[in-house]
Amino acid sequence: MSNSGNNKRKNVIIDDKVPTKDQLIVDYIKDQLEEKMEESAMDINVFCKDGYVHMSGMVDVLAEKKFAEDTALKIPGVRKVENKITIAMDSNITDKHIEKEVINHLNHASDKTVGIGAKVERGVVSLMGHVGTLKDCHTAMKVAREVRGVKDVVNNINITSYRKHSDDAISNKILQEYSNSPLDYRDITRRVSDGQVTLSGTLDTHQNIELAKEIATGIEGVIKVRNNIQLRK
Repeated sequence: MSNSGNNKRKNVIIDDKVPTKDQLIVDYIKDQLEEKMEESAMDINVFCKDGYVHMSGMVDVLAEKKFAEDTALKIPGVRKVENKITIAMDSNITDKHIEKEVINHLNHASDKTVGIGAKVERGVVSLMGHVGTLKDCHTAMKVAREVRGVKDVVNNINITSYRKHSDDAISNKILQEYSNSPLDYRDITRRVSDGQVTLSGTLDTHQNIELAKEIATGIEGVIKVRNNIQLRK
């Protein structure tokens, strides 16, 4: 982590012109990327027009590409992100090598991801197998993205708890978990249909919005979460 404050970029006023809203968005994004990704952020380019962010450049692994996009989306004023960041490729890394690395990482990341299989074609990883929850599925995808040479991850994992719990039971369980968390659950509306959860309402921080989604993905029977929770103004 870089030192907060001293090494932060300063907004430069050129010819007495105050930076535009788009320039400030770019500045905020670059600050966050440098703070959280350090050297990995050096080769990422950011451009913004009317709140639409375009990202380009190069990173080592897919996980960094996704992290950069997720970071930009959390910046106030950002309407959409076009992520054109490319993954650095090593010609010595074959699909077989990637497959072996992905499976090895899955077997050591968590007891929930042990036994998940992977097939790789031209750097695209297809994950297969069975897990108990959507959260376990997301964990497996995150692990795969961290392997060098991976261009994309396709999820073909089955969630074994699907249709073993009624929608009402899922909704009640989410509410129970929210009430045991730091979240103000009264500000979150849940709608569940055939294991698909839609969240709406308002919360104070991006972290709380992400936490609300993460909690829902950990509930048995959930196969998808649409997070429509807005930041409270």
